[in-house]
This record gives sequence, C-alpha cells and structure tokens, in this order.
Amino acid sequence: SFQLAFSNPLSQVFGALNIETPSYDIVMKGANYEVRRYHSQLWAQIDFTVDPSTDFGNKMSIGFQPLFQYITGKNAAGQKIPMTAPVIMQRLDSEYGRRRMSFIMSPSKFSTLDQLPKPINVNVKLVAVTDPVVLACIRFNMGLTSKRVGEREEELRKATATDRIQLVNERALVRVASYNPPWTLPWFRTNDICIPLVNQA
Repeated sequence: SFQLAFSNPLSQVFGALNIETPSYDIVMKGANYEVRRYHSQLWAQIDFTVDPSTDFGNKMSIGFQPLFQYITGKNAAGQKIPMTAPVIMQRLDSEYGRRRMSFIMSPSKFSTLDQLPKPINVNVKLVAVTDPVVLACIRFNMGLTSKRVGEREEELRKATATDRIQLVNERALVRVASYNPPWTLPWFRTNDICIPLVNQA
C-alpha cells in the first residue's frame, strides 16, 4: 500500500516529489534552520502504541495503514482523497511508546472539517490544526532512526537557543515530518523536525 500512496515510484527513488505539500511563509532563517509560519491545516490522525524500545523508524505501518485506508475510500462516503506530503509523526510520551501519525488533508481541496468524509475506523480522528503554526524547522536526509532524530532535534534546539529563540519543551508537540516513500534512496530523502516557538505572535 505504500507503493500505491505515491505516484510514479521510479522517480521517487531519487526523491522527486509530485504530490501536494502544505504552504508556509518563512519568518526567518538561521544558520541551519528556518522559522516557518504555516497556514491552518486539516489532519487525519491516529494514535497507537509500540514497545518503548522500538526504533523511531520502525512499526510505522501500524499508523500508516488505517490512514491510507481512510484516504483510499474506507470512509462513510467511499471518497478517495489525494495523498499529500509530509506524513507527520509525534511521540506522545517521554518513553516513546505512544505515538501519533497524521496525514495532511489536501489544502487545495478541503478548507473545513465538514468537507471531509467521516472515517469508518473509530481510531482515525479528523482535526483542524490552527495552533501552533509558527515552527522552527531543521531539514535533513537519510532514514528516521531514533538516534538521528534525537541528534537533529538537539541541533535545532542549540541553534535556536543561540539566536535567543525559545522553543516549547513539550514532547508531544515536536513534529517529525517525512516527505518520501520508503523506497527512496536514503541520501535523497527529505525530513523535517519542527518545534513550535513559545511566542506564537
């Protein structure tokens, strides 16, 4: 089902993206990060639990499959919804056992929750994300291992602290975004770690 989620898989081996991504404005650029102001978004999301020892990049299909089924017609209207990028992942506790995965509903097609078909799977939730929208983001490639995600998050926090930008510390608000399907070569992958600013003005 991962292969069906993205068009033209061959080109995406090398990181080509030909699906919709959410728009944002760049508020400022740091040495190795940028502060972005996103527009409001609609998400389909699911919470799930894995063994706390599970590496960040493993067991993603637990969250991916129900969301993919929702956008491919397993909903009350039998409606197909375009795949977008990135897929957003969050760790909901400090032990990393509780996780959340979200798909962004196509911004060009949907602007309010009532336009989206109701999920059949009761674990799939539809949410409007309007706050926080100002995020400090660092981009990196390769796979999403726990070690790499942790290193990039630390790098982002140190860089923003140097620039006197205060980021939230709440674990569940840290967003890890993956733009590519799993067959993309590691060097051509695009990932973001985004953390909300304390001051959202």
